[in-house]
Amino acid sequence: VSHRHIQRYVARGGTALYDGLVDSMVRLSDVPGRRVVVVMTDGRDENATSTGPGSTRTWEDVLATARSTGATVYAIGFGTNVDVGRLVELTSLSGGEAYFTNDVSELGEHYQRIVDDLHRRYVLAYTSTNANRNGGWRAVGIKTTDPALKVRSSDGYFAPAQ
Repeated sequence: VSHRHIQRYVARGGTALYDGLVDSMVRLSDVPGRRVVVVMTDGRDENATSTGPGSTRTWEDVLATARSTGATVYAIGFGTNVDVGRLVELTSLSGGEAYFTNDVSELGEHYQRIVDDLHRRYVLAYTSTNANRNGGWRAVGIKTTDPALKVRSSDGYFAPAQ
């Protein structure tokens, strides 16, 4: 599809964004290896008349699902009325990144940035000293001593329940 075709596309109706994000992450939860969701959106969850939500799930459901599935979310916020705060919140929490544009000719560049970022990822593992198997959230922070390096990761994990 060329930029010309995308530029002529007119979006109509609402978007069940939260349902789509939750369903995508849940679908990936049993996939071995890296789980990544890429979404191009204005970040708004609206019904067809823009008078109410488009999803049955809430924003809190989206954030909880990102935490519980370990999926990394990348977002391309597209348009002039983008909910930047929500997209940054989700991508930061999940260890992804958000990019923003209202110029269709920049979309290829943003998708390439996501691909490049995925090629530069490393996996770190450690064994927790906390032996409690209570299913609780455990915050994890990763820092580097090299200011030239940028570290992005999820902000923790759920402990085993049993």
